[in-house]
Amino acid sequence: MNKSLNPQLTKQVIIGTKSQSRRKIFKLMNLKFQYRSPNINEKKVKDLNNDKYDALKIAKAKAEYLSKKYSNKIIVTFDTTILFKKKTIYKCASPECCKRTLKAFNDKSHDLYTAMIFMINNNLIKSTLTKTKIIFKNTRVKDINNYVDKNFKQVSKAVGCYNIEGKGNFFFKDIYSSYYNIIGIDVINFLKTLRSI
Repeated sequence: MNKSLNPQLTKQVIIGTKSQSRRKIFKLMNLKFQYRSPNINEKKVKDLNNDKYDALKIAKAKAEYLSKKYSNKIIVTFDTTILFKKKTIYKCASPECCKRTLKAFNDKSHDLYTAMIFMINNNLIKSTLTKTKIIFKNTRVKDINNYVDKNFKQVSKAVGCYNIEGKGNFFFKDIYSSYYNIIGIDVINFLKTLRSI
């Protein structure tokens, strides 16, 4: 999958993510990058409008933060947001918030968007936005509560409070579009863009 990537190019790339799930995907693809955490307050990014473009705005803010710190490096950042009932869903800081979120999704659908930004020296190279529609099964409240109680440390790091690649896969009835997008990276667009640089 990654044989055509220039090893010298990958050395110039900094992946701006705290997500262990994204890092695992890169490891599975045998891609070695530098990783840095873009320490921004996502909720304070300008002009958030509770629409699909919020993910792009947040990912761009992350890229700008890192691009100012690391000159002549290709910065790649991501952001995943969920739109539910015309409102952007953010990560939860408490078990109670996670339980409320998952109960709201129960037996309903929501749209997940993952944005990806490529930047160098604060100049945008490319941006992408990928949508996945997710339909939840009807799950017992007891099972939702147990899931959060046992997995809060992990799910609090994920928007929507679930992880499809782990124990949260029992919530899902159907997904439309990319599985990897739910984990937080549009793999095909990522590789296409790197090969084009």
